[in-house]
Amino acid sequence: MPNEITVSQCIIQFLEFKGIQSIAGVPGGTILPLYECLAASNIKHVLARHEQGAGFIAQGMARSSGNVGVVFVSSGPGVANLITAIADADRDSIPLLIFSGQVPLSLKGTDAFQELDTESIVKTLVKKVYSIEDPNRIPMVLNEAYDLALEGKKGPVWIDLPKDIQTKLISVPDLFCAHQESIGSINPIIQWYPDGDHNQTQTLENFCFEFTHLVKNSKFPLLYVGGGARKECKQLREFVKRTQIPAVTTLMGLGIFEKDDPMNLGMMGMHGTIAANEALGLCDLLIAIGVRFDDRAIGNKDTFCPNANIIHIDITANEIGKIKQPDLSLQIDISVLLPYLLEDKLIDEIRKAGCKNEESFSQMEKWKQIPEIHPAKDLILSLATTISNHDHFILTDVGQHQMWVAQYYPFSKPSQWITSGGQGTMGFGLPASIGVSLANPNVPVYCFTGDGSIMMNLQELATLREQNLNVKIILLNNRHLGLVKQQQDLFYGNVYSGSEFHFHPNFSMLSESFGISYLLWEKDQNNEMLESLFNSEGPAIVEIKIPSDWGVYPFVPGGKSNQEYILDLVNT
Repeated sequence: MPNEITVSQCIIQFLEFKGIQSIAGVPGGTILPLYECLAASNIKHVLARHEQGAGFIAQGMARSSGNVGVVFVSSGPGVANLITAIADADRDSIPLLIFSGQVPLSLKGTDAFQELDTESIVKTLVKKVYSIEDPNRIPMVLNEAYDLALEGKKGPVWIDLPKDIQTKLISVPDLFCAHQESIGSINPIIQWYPDGDHNQTQTLENFCFEFTHLVKNSKFPLLYVGGGARKECKQLREFVKRTQIPAVTTLMGLGIFEKDDPMNLGMMGMHGTIAANEALGLCDLLIAIGVRFDDRAIGNKDTFCPNANIIHIDITANEIGKIKQPDLSLQIDISVLLPYLLEDKLIDEIRKAGCKNEESFSQMEKWKQIPEIHPAKDLILSLATTISNHDHFILTDVGQHQMWVAQYYPFSKPSQWITSGGQGTMGFGLPASIGVSLANPNVPVYCFTGDGSIMMNLQELATLREQNLNVKIILLNNRHLGLVKQQQDLFYGNVYSGSEFHFHPNFSMLSESFGISYLLWEKDQNNEMLESLFNSEGPAIVEIKIPSDWGVYPFVPGGKSNQEYILDLVNT
């Protein structure tokens, strides 16, 4: 058995040990040594048609599995093309490992062919970037980078590899160090604010005492739950059921609570429900869990929850107090805290205090009864009925279709819902769906997109067909950039500058050219054909033509409070 292996062999062996089954990428000259070793591996390589697509494919694998997604790209334009997908992963806390080729060490800094200063360019978009100049560092870097991607608030980690470094020989490393076996060995992050008590049990008991005191003395407490709490869906549902504290969720928190739960007021924010946004204005205690007080969620930060004390629980210290200063806070993995919040003694104390503001709860019920009359609701619900009840994933691109799905689709669990949240990246849906399907080959994947978004990574239809994945693309075609047009309707005097497409692809012919099944569908027509297509194996595109004057309502204009929503264009 050889005592030495190359850096590239070390990387591939490490990824095999970590259970990586698929890698998305686009090769080029500076990363070919790594690709040579990948060819001898059992790891599947998915050849994307663009590096941005590769990044989103890796994201889809990571978002749907909870594991690290891996992407390989070459130097220069390969790095530059990947940046959008990595910025998106960073904002939504998606664990990725990125391996990029780089010019040989002797050429670095000379403006060599396809050279970029990768470290300087990407350092603000990732948790850490490693520029490898000493080949003997690679075993340590691999272990550290993998753990870092999964530690605390998850995110992307970048390893930049000069071409000559990839072929250097190093001693066969012990990749299987016990202390580096898994992220589970890392202690949960716990920090008490403001007293700084470092005893874990005492810290949690102190926090729960203060938490209970604030809840008991509030008249209208409200949970504000986001994507950072998705994995604790079961316990959060139990907490709400037992305490009868109502909840609102962010876009990324959809599915944490069942849609028909009477305590679930729905999505808050720019396109949130009336009940959710009005409740935020009335509550006197806001319990924020796994959220970052994003502007699309809270509207005007100065008028957000004007009458409320705030409890903020998050895994990242930097998020606490960044936008809104809390009255009580805890930096912790919510999975560690929830068992304490569910203790019978704490629940009994909260329930004994009971609801002291029947008027607010009565008003809440009235808000929930306001009818949501919109043709998009009927369309989304009709499609949801056609989609089988068994496990499936719903993805979206970014635009009006995304908001309609968020508003109306009956998600049964948060893991079912995948979208680009913090960056709001058009072009996300198609390649991310490929990644989801690769990681979950037996689960149907449905991707809602628009005629604007689909064109931004259209080339990945070739990747989809090549992999022959069970992804059904639902294309809502209004021949416009819909959200742009809607804002031009509302605020720019109907001046449609740059929002209308004057050339319209024939998506039927386009689908045929990629060898993908196609159906033009109208609501309540060709339902048997739609159901048959959805139940078929392999990819398909369903095009639905909709009017360009459909808007997304309610709509809270930027800079306004959540209670200053517009219900329709007529009443602006």
